[in-house]
Amino acid sequence: MLGDEPLVERVDIVPRWVQAQQEWNDRARRSANAVPTASYGRLNFNSWFDACEFTLATEGEWTDRGRVHECFRSEHALEGDVHTLERESFMDALGQHLAKKFAQQPGSLRRRKEFYNVTCSRVGSTKLQAGFHTNKKLFRKMNPSSRKSQDPNRSRLVSTRSDDSTSSRYMTEFLQLNCAVGLLESKLFPDAKELTESFAAFNAWRTYLRHDFDSEDPGITLVSVGDGCTPRTAALFAFRTRWHCIAVDPEMGLSRDSKSEYNIARLQHFRAKIEELKIVAKRVLVVCVHAHVSLATTLSRIFSDDGTASCIAIPCCNYYAAIDAEGKVVPEYEDMGVISPHRTVRIWKSLPCGSSSPLCQAADA
Repeated sequence: MLGDEPLVERVDIVPRWVQAQQEWNDRARRSANAVPTASYGRLNFNSWFDACEFTLATEGEWTDRGRVHECFRSEHALEGDVHTLERESFMDALGQHLAKKFAQQPGSLRRRKEFYNVTCSRVGSTKLQAGFHTNKKLFRKMNPSSRKSQDPNRSRLVSTRSDDSTSSRYMTEFLQLNCAVGLLESKLFPDAKELTESFAAFNAWRTYLRHDFDSEDPGITLVSVGDGCTPRTAALFAFRTRWHCIAVDPEMGLSRDSKSEYNIARLQHFRAKIEELKIVAKRVLVVCVHAHVSLATTLSRIFSDDGTASCIAIPCCNYYAAIDAEGKVVPEYEDMGVISPHRTVRIWKSLPCGSSSPLCQAADA
């Protein structure tokens, strides 16, 4: 570090829609340069919809998305009519085209899995078999009242233990994750102790803060302070949410399994103390798993739009008093899934951060 300047002044987060638009523009540019083809834009798609006489289907009837694709593909089979990439782009964005077409019409366009509630002269709609249900994740998102807070010490995958011995539920959960292979290949966890600590932080979020911090919201930033030699906790959240995740630790990258780069989307890691950074983001969730830094110091380096941040902390050693504040969401609890004597979990829903933090206020005074 040069002088007193921070190692990282600002972490700018590119919205996912901007990145997706840039990638689409690049593909379209490569396609135009590679093969000269006739333009087939949205007006042509709308003309095809009109020619097929697309309308909303009778209540309870649905049309398979794949059948619409087959119909469009069969009518535009020649390269001279529609280039392959243009045709595929239409099929990828079928829902967007239908939404625009029916935006001004009475009724509403709906989708259930791979079906739309539309019909046309060339692809008729049908009633679906009994037992067809809408996407559960979408249902929970549209009906937040259906979610209920659960006891964080309940076992989601194994029976609850009646004694005080350590539970193996986080190890069991890890083995059943789709991202377990990616976590293992990245060599993030040196042992079971570190794995259970990171999983305990994730469990604290999904038990008490998931209503406030939606896992599908790309505008949320997670800052894991004291993450260790590898960005283990930040990477776990990056795999299991759509958040931008930042790991900070002065020992980052110093173990034999550490990497200079990780092939994990939306993950950044810095070898630095949190005092050396200034992180600016829209909404922030701070995680301190056995971090050796005070909570006030951490919050003074975080700047959010509303001047507050939520926090999940699992303190250790002599930092139980330093990592504490008023206004905890729930009474602190002992997570018996953590393979460590330091398994106390503390959660704060809203704490002042940045220039609003007590540490900054004291310095200004």
